[in-house]
Amino acid sequence: MKEKRWRVLIVDDELRIGMLIKKLIKWNELDMECIDVVDNGETALHVIKEEIPDIVITDIRMPKINGLDLICMTRDISEKVKFIVVSGYKEFEYAHRALQYGVDDYLLKPINENELNTVLKKIYDELDMLENKSIEKREMQKKVSESKQIIKRDFLKNIIEQDEDLELENAGIPLTGDIYRGIDIKLDYVDYNKSDKKQDRLTVERVIAIVEKILKGVTEEVLICEKENLHLYCLFNYNYSQRKLVKNSINDILSEIKEYLIGFELYEVTIGVGREKTEFGEIRFSMKESWRAVENRIKAGTGRLIYTGLKTGDNGEQGKDCVEKYRENFWSSIESYSRENLEQCINQIYSNFMLCDDMDFSMCYRVADELIEMFFERIDMHQEELQQVRRRLQGNCQHCYSIPQLKNLLKIELGNYLDMSREAIEAESAKPVRQARQYINQHYGEKIVLEDIADIVGLNPVYFSVLFKKETGINFSAYLVNVRLEKAKEMLCSTNETIAAVGESVGYRDSRYFSQIFTKTVGVKPVLYRKLHS
Repeated sequence: MKEKRWRVLIVDDELRIGMLIKKLIKWNELDMECIDVVDNGETALHVIKEEIPDIVITDIRMPKINGLDLICMTRDISEKVKFIVVSGYKEFEYAHRALQYGVDDYLLKPINENELNTVLKKIYDELDMLENKSIEKREMQKKVSESKQIIKRDFLKNIIEQDEDLELENAGIPLTGDIYRGIDIKLDYVDYNKSDKKQDRLTVERVIAIVEKILKGVTEEVLICEKENLHLYCLFNYNYSQRKLVKNSINDILSEIKEYLIGFELYEVTIGVGREKTEFGEIRFSMKESWRAVENRIKAGTGRLIYTGLKTGDNGEQGKDCVEKYRENFWSSIESYSRENLEQCINQIYSNFMLCDDMDFSMCYRVADELIEMFFERIDMHQEELQQVRRRLQGNCQHCYSIPQLKNLLKIELGNYLDMSREAIEAESAKPVRQARQYINQHYGEKIVLEDIADIVGLNPVYFSVLFKKETGINFSAYLVNVRLEKAKEMLCSTNETIAAVGESVGYRDSRYFSQIFTKTVGVKPVLYRKLHS
């Protein structure tokens, strides 16, 4: 688990002895490295300040700063440095005193190699144990921090998604300030066909970091959660004395996000701001106001703050009435597979929004959702595929930040699916005719009647006859005659079979009838046709 080798400083007033100590240490076995060997306490103290070694092996008696003073001075720099004191027999009392300074061990001169490495191994084990505990503590703190973030995120999601009142005592979040306020930071793709999930992740993380940094000093608590289609919801709690600072901070958040996004040219940013609330139970209203506010960027434009305060009264009903007014025409265009009529309906519905200035334009997105739902109710598609298509299309609508952009998206996407559905229906209706033609080409020499073919393809004979003529342009009997006579022409030109044999081969047992129908259809008798084309 250790991320580095333990670093050792050797200090002895006789450099020769210091180098000998270095030579005796089994560096690789102990997973240690020597950062320096110095010959006085003053230099040693300078190295300690610069490098902060893990272990210092020091002599007691040295010029300028002795070993005991070096230990005391080092303790003011770091309590974690381990000390091994080296002394002669005459300095044994000094070594004994050194133990009172928190020295980890001491060795008597002359240095014994085994004793030196044994002492270092003991300190190595202590350092390793402390390092492992430190790593475990950091990991635990990280998990606790992540758990707190999850709790905050889930709490905010619940506020956004549910309509019931929330109980503060059950929230588990210490919102102690006087005022609650929500904002919705919306990132829109400049081109929703060029989305990049990896870049989305990096950008969202950066935006969250910007919000937390700016609001940290002016709020009591900040809760952030990410929702689909690059909505970042933020709830913060602050005191009355901080109101002006918070308002300025919201401006700063927008400015810093815009500055960050300049380098990408992938996103537009808008921030919707809910009203201040003083009651905990009203938090969700501020969050929903911020969401409604940011959706009004479709009229007000992106790259700005949009505060709640727009009229919303009957405008929601006006949007619903607008859809209801064109509902029958919309469905009719789908049933008739008329892309032109479908696009005309969408134009008419959104023309009402384009002509207004004083209303809640978030209804543009609700109308888009309703049109998508209405459309796919009438389109035959596998349920799983339908869910994916509808979700993708509704997500793309959420990244439209102008009414013409949203309107054109619906016209193109719904129009394309209408064309695909029409082509699928046509292909399905052409399938029985294709099967019938294939059967005729393979069995033209046999007795074939319309009723038999209709039974083979599983259709009513009358309906099959109408469908066959619609797909081929001629009726069934004429098509059968054409196939047989084309085969007869090939045999007349490429074989020496008699006229009667050729006729029988293509389904005419009566040679006279074959000759009559050939002459009537081709314009010459079979015998003359052979002479002309042999």
